[in-house]
Amino acid sequence: MTTHIKTIYTPEKSAFAADMRNWLVDRGFTVESFDESPDIVERIDAVVIFHENHNFDRPVAELRDLFDKRQVAMHKIDMSGTMNVAISHLSLFFERTQCKHVLFLGSEGLKDNPKMELFKEKWNL
Repeated sequence: MTTHIKTIYTPEKSAFAADMRNWLVDRGFTVESFDESPDIVERIDAVVIFHENHNFDRPVAELRDLFDKRQVAMHKIDMSGTMNVAISHLSLFFERTQCKHVLFLGSEGLKDNPKMELFKEKWNL
């Protein structure tokens, strides 16, 4: 499943990231703060973006564009969509890419989205 993932990165100063970071650490993942230093940017081999109806705040959009230009594997999870489909597609993405260093991104407003809790409950890590 996700045993190939060595490190998950989240932005430093983000309420969404702080919530996600705590949950991932509780699940046994190594989680580190993401900054845009060249060595960390180079290390990222996959990006997962949580969003609602394809609305991205500016910091998320800028990072999305940065990694898109670098042709890094990217997966977007629409929190307004069907959660079972989102989880299934995320699992397939991880299986297909076999990524080791993943950046998780999400807009601040998603921290309080009720579907985030559903996602955390249903995603079989």
